[in-house]
Amino acid sequence: MNLQEQLNRIQEMMGVNEPSCDYDKLKELSDELSSKLKCDVFGSCVHFAELFVEMVNEHNDDLLYCFDVIEGYVTTNDGKFEHTWIKLKNDNIIDPTIIQFGDKSKIKKITKKKTFSGTQYLTDTTDTWFKERREKFPHFIYKD
Repeated sequence: MNLQEQLNRIQEMMGVNEPSCDYDKLKELSDELSSKLKCDVFGSCVHFAELFVEMVNEHNDDLLYCFDVIEGYVTTNDGKFEHTWIKLKNDNIIDPTIIQFGDKSKIKKITKKKTFSGTQYLTDTTDTWFKERREKFPHFIYKD
């Protein structure tokens, strides 16, 4: 368990991460966003994660405490690939871009590398070249 996971666990035990977590709303926001994005192997998972935390922040910033953004790897029959997904505090996963790896039978292993809280991901990692790419080449990111 890394330091962020330990902090999340301590906060959870203390009730710090217990604002009213509307998991249905998070899923609704996720579905709305994923319906607008193309899914490919060229960073769609990071685009989704960055846009998701921004969307949640705009809707209700308290909901940023209800999930973590996970960076890790997916190992398939074709190799090991970096991947990013959302893990809700109720342990459910939001990962609309997992389909880029094909059907589930091709996925051999999913491993975590880094865990960020929603607020941490929003403040520390959403000003990336992915954001610049979305602004310069929206036709590669968004569905028509």
